[in-house]
Amino acid sequence: MKGRKLFLLPAALALGALTLGATQLGAQSQRNCVRFASVEATGSKNSLDPAHHTSTHDGAGIHLTHNRLVNRDENWRVSPELASSWKSNKSGTIWTFQLRRGVKFHDGHELTAADVVYTFRRLLNPKTGSAAKSSLAFLTPSGIRPSGRYAVQFRTKSPVAELPLLITIKQTWIVANGADDETIKTKGAGTGPFRVVDFKPLKTRQLFVRNADYWQKGLPKAKCIEVSVVQEATSKLAAIQTNQVDVIQAVDLNTIAALKKNQGVRLLVSVPSTLVGLTVRIDTPPFDDNRVRLAMKKVIDRQKMVDVLLLGFGAVGDDNPIPPTSPAAWRHKVPGQDIEGAKKLLAAAGYSESKPLEVSAHCSDFIPGLVNLCQLYQQMAAQAGIKVDLVTGPASEFFDTVWLKKPFVVTGWGARPPGEALAVAYRADAEWNETHWKRPDYEALLDKANATLNPSKRVAGFRSAAKLLALEGGIIVPMFTKTVAGVRSNCSGYKPSNEFALPELRFVSCKR
Repeated sequence: MKGRKLFLLPAALALGALTLGATQLGAQSQRNCVRFASVEATGSKNSLDPAHHTSTHDGAGIHLTHNRLVNRDENWRVSPELASSWKSNKSGTIWTFQLRRGVKFHDGHELTAADVVYTFRRLLNPKTGSAAKSSLAFLTPSGIRPSGRYAVQFRTKSPVAELPLLITIKQTWIVANGADDETIKTKGAGTGPFRVVDFKPLKTRQLFVRNADYWQKGLPKAKCIEVSVVQEATSKLAAIQTNQVDVIQAVDLNTIAALKKNQGVRLLVSVPSTLVGLTVRIDTPPFDDNRVRLAMKKVIDRQKMVDVLLLGFGAVGDDNPIPPTSPAAWRHKVPGQDIEGAKKLLAAAGYSESKPLEVSAHCSDFIPGLVNLCQLYQQMAAQAGIKVDLVTGPASEFFDTVWLKKPFVVTGWGARPPGEALAVAYRADAEWNETHWKRPDYEALLDKANATLNPSKRVAGFRSAAKLLALEGGIIVPMFTKTVAGVRSNCSGYKPSNEFALPELRFVSCKR
């Protein structure tokens, strides 16, 4: 695909392309269900187990069938969910959460402290193999304990100022005490607004029906939700235009012009949220030389990427998971492209016109536009003499055969608060440590920030960690995208989340 012309599929071609995938999508659909199409799945790894939540497809099913102790909005404000209230001691080392009374799991038993304790201890158990373990590094199994039937305490060795926020990661949905892995994976074991019907990881379409015993009065709005995966641009366009799905989690930006002309479809836009970019393993040649990594970052014209690839639906990035627009960003103005600076770094690392830096980037559209990002990066890198060979593959196979297996790949991460964003893939023991970043000095900065009760000093700690990661790490973040969702005009209640992996469907309904 080296010779493939860059950028976007013409809208005229997209309009005429009702693919087999889209046609099959509409067949045998549940007529009265809200039909939701996610754009990312992990194939055989698809699961309802919050401990192994990887893709947006997982997120939809987990969100439908479970609840967390507390929820959070796009500004990282925490609100009650299964916990009705919480408080800490003066030092921030003991947090006590009071649970709602009368909440029922799908198997009929009442929510108690035992379920919460089991959930968090399971996440911390190495045998579970959950990526949550690194994000919850401030917790220990023995520090999570019941405080009566309807209260739970989290006791930590050091102060954790933002503990309620830090336990809202995407794996901390509460599961039933004692539930085994297979039950959680295929049946769910939660208190959520919907119950799953016949879940199988590779099944084309998953059906969820309203939980008649759901604890939130008036919810969910829909009688049932049908979740499918549609990844190809033309299939998504055809599916939403021909009323085969009600909600497309993210339309391809090159189809926006066509969708704006369709009165049966509304477009909803999120805040800049999902980072998209590239990662290299810093322990693998030639990426083990930070001069090479810095050169690979300097070649990028970030604003051009936002303008060309995102059509303005995004913001520039700064090679770490915190957007420059955030108060926690270590700098708010990102330097522009610096080809001469990149060339000097490459020369110092031993590369020249006769001996250029040659690398292979593995690319896939598991998030719309990532292949185009690779192609534009290839062109920009060539200006500094870097030869980038693009290896492209289907989105459906990316997480099984490429991610965490190849040294130079595309990446995408949903929005997270600073303490979580800087930990989830960048602690030494993180399951998703895609760059093999293992720096005790970095983790010390995170630990100190998380333990700092003063908000301004805590943010300063996050800034220091973000700076170190940006200047020495293996993640290359040229931009953050806004999610543009497509929704049929007869449907209401859907809002694209800044947390891409957690689509909220409790409030969605459609008039037939």
